[in-house]
Amino acid sequence: MKNFIALMLSMVFTLAYSSATVAEPQFLRSALNLEDPRGYCLDIPGFGPRMRKDAPVTTHSCKYSIPGFWVDELFEMTDSGQLRLPEYDLCLSAESQQAGSYVNTIDCSEDTVHAWTVESNGHVSPANASDLCLTLSSDRTYVNSAPANLTPYSSRSVSLENCNSDLEDYQSWKFADPSGQKTQTANTLREGMDAATARGIRELGNEIRPPETFALYANQSRMFTAADVTVSDEIHYGPDEGQQLQVYSGNNRNNPQNAAPIILLVHGGGFARGDLNSFTHLATQFAGLGYIAVNMTYPLAPAASWPSGAQSVAGAVGWIKENAAEIKGNPDNIFVLGASAGGAHVADFVFRPGVVGGESPEVAGVILSSPVLVVNSENPPQSSYFGEDADAWQGMQTLGNIERTSIPVLTMVAEFDPDQFKTSTAQLLNELLVDKGVNTRISQMRGHNHISYLEAIGTSDTQALQEILDFIATAGRD
Repeated sequence: MKNFIALMLSMVFTLAYSSATVAEPQFLRSALNLEDPRGYCLDIPGFGPRMRKDAPVTTHSCKYSIPGFWVDELFEMTDSGQLRLPEYDLCLSAESQQAGSYVNTIDCSEDTVHAWTVESNGHVSPANASDLCLTLSSDRTYVNSAPANLTPYSSRSVSLENCNSDLEDYQSWKFADPSGQKTQTANTLREGMDAATARGIRELGNEIRPPETFALYANQSRMFTAADVTVSDEIHYGPDEGQQLQVYSGNNRNNPQNAAPIILLVHGGGFARGDLNSFTHLATQFAGLGYIAVNMTYPLAPAASWPSGAQSVAGAVGWIKENAAEIKGNPDNIFVLGASAGGAHVADFVFRPGVVGGESPEVAGVILSSPVLVVNSENPPQSSYFGEDADAWQGMQTLGNIERTSIPVLTMVAEFDPDQFKTSTAQLLNELLVDKGVNTRISQMRGHNHISYLEAIGTSDTQALQEILDFIATAGRD
């Protein structure tokens, strides 16, 4: 439905250009965003002195709001139907009127320059070959982006291909004002969450409802996919069958110093569920951004009991430190993210080295995502991990038992989290700030529920991702 609506808007927009002159130079861009909210604009390869005007035209993430850099993406349609780059007096011309041919920029006065049509359905075709459509490649490469940049610039090749309804997403184009998108708005916090998703989360309320929340994100485009990362085989980091991990590294944005930041991901699941598939989207996203992502699992209740989760986190961190050189990561720049029950394990690891036993390694920072910080009868499934002895729970929970405060911590909680998570987060802030005299960071994910803000990572909704990347960037230790 989302693609259908975008296509209908494209058809309305492009109708004005099907037989008229483009009065002002504009972008000629993909009608659909694909995975990039800026879309893809026709672009001369290179820039400035490195511009290659004799090379086939390609596409680049549209350079909205950056005048001076968009001049090789500005086109006008002349009275005779030529697609002209006014900055260079060059016109688009297909190498041949056959499927598979590339499109070049040549002097507009040359005999081989031909006219184009921009149809109401978004098709861009040579005027005398309406069965051929300008087509984006399904493959993309990343260009001019440093590690951790959100929405990195990327490029797709273009060619003439047979017009085909199966390629509609890649054969629909529209003219667009280069000032039509802004890099800043009054509220960037929620601009990436579409109205349907926001409404769906509100309707779910404060309950933890995984299937319904996952369904809201099932068909959303993501910044990176499995094709963008390399994933190791399953590796045992400890003696228990449940102590496994996989290492994700990006194919396009590896750190040139071979010492990328490392993020360890610890899934939730009520202490009794979850596996290496739980956080594949997070591992893919962070690896795509240039980090080394380590996705781990741990022994599950009822076979496993407290404090085995924290001990597993410590074991995984120890494995990472020992193997950092091999996985091309920085052993002094390790961050650990734990969600819900996984957040309880990470909280015990970071705050309670005494329960870990042996050496509890330090890390550069920890992200607690709606962590379980208290043990009580309000959440019966907890007893499968913490046991049935209610008198012992007070000594098992994180709150009231904090020992170590040397590691920076970001605690995240959702607006629509169950009340106990919001209350315990406030109590954690009080214990750290008032009782321990330690500054810490707390962030509420507006418009999200217990699951949705991490599930959204990798989509156009960057609220949680920005918080995490900001914390990583500023939590460097002396």
